Amino acid sequence: MKKWHEFFSSNKEITIRNLARYMNQFVQQQWDLILKENHDELIEHFRTIGEPAYGVYLNKLLKPIFKQLTDAGLNVKPGFIMPNSIEHWGPPEERERCIWCVVRKKDETPLGTLVLRMFHSHTKFDVPRAPNFFSLEEVDKEAIIKAISQASIRLNKKDHGFIPQNRENTDTLRWEYSAETGLSDYLKSDQDVLEVSYLDYALSQWGRQGWELTSVVPYEGRLVAFFKRPISAN
Repeated sequence: MKKWHEFFSSNKEITIRNLARYMNQFVQQQWDLILKENHDELIEHFRTIGEPAYGVYLNKLLKPIFKQLTDAGLNVKPGFIMPNSIEHWGPPEERERCIWCVVRKKDETPLGTLVLRMFHSHTKFDVPRAPNFFSLEEVDKEAIIKAISQASIRLNKKDHGFIPQNRENTDTLRWEYSAETGLSDYLKSDQDVLEVSYLDYALSQWGRQGWELTSVVPYEGRLVAFFKRPISAN
């Protein structure tokens, strides 16, 4: 991991994007180490206070690097706080919360916004994936929320400078998707009794090819079925 002076001495201007890249290489090295060193304490915090235990973890993780930012003359107050966050994505075992902090120069001029993606479990204390940062030029709350709400911005790896890892260091499972617009045709019958076997036939065609039915929605008088399956690594 490059230290502050090493990272920014190589003709790197202190921009909000470069700050995100610098913080990401720090977090990538430290996130799991902090979890292991404080495992029992964090588990106990989660048992007694619930989700604020993740705030305890983030404070331990980010305190050293926040000091580097303030030593460089940057204002990061109030830091990453829950009122400046939204959480809409992921299953209970791997929820994603985005927390933002507007970074300002010594003269209070906004440099931009750092957004922290924090992955966490609601069912037990667990951080299944490395937290990571991305940067925004926006500094107003409404504009920040609008930007964060776009997957194309949250999932853009322009600020990473590394491949985000989960604790097991395994590849993220990737999916492919497809759809059928004729599902309702299998539910129509001139007979009084609906032939359920027709629907079984339709779905079995997809199942034999490894597809999994994820949802069915009505659209313009038809039923559209959406399917997914894992993308083979080969």
